[in-house]
Amino acid sequence: MSLHINLTKSTLIVLDELAKDGPMCPQEIANKSGLAMRTVTLALKTLQSGNFCRKVPNLSDMRKPLYHADIDKIMELQRNHEIWRSLINLRVTR
Repeated sequence: MSLHINLTKSTLIVLDELAKDGPMCPQEIANKSGLAMRTVTLALKTLQSGNFCRKVPNLSDMRKPLYHADIDKIMELQRNHEIWRSLINLRVTR
């Protein structure tokens, strides 16, 4: 998997909130994470561009769309992270 998006710390916090607590609107994410609304909005756009989450209409309040995390994509990211971590810890001998 090649990542062409910038996974910043705030983006990972938003992704973690979505994975942990399920579908939420941006305001709920901002309240739970302590991040500014502008930061959450940018993180959600970044995550959508990498297909880590998707936006769906909230039928109870159309002004507040819900964002769903793609759990399969998150698992793939975690697997790749573990692979890179193990490669970093390898020592090359001559």
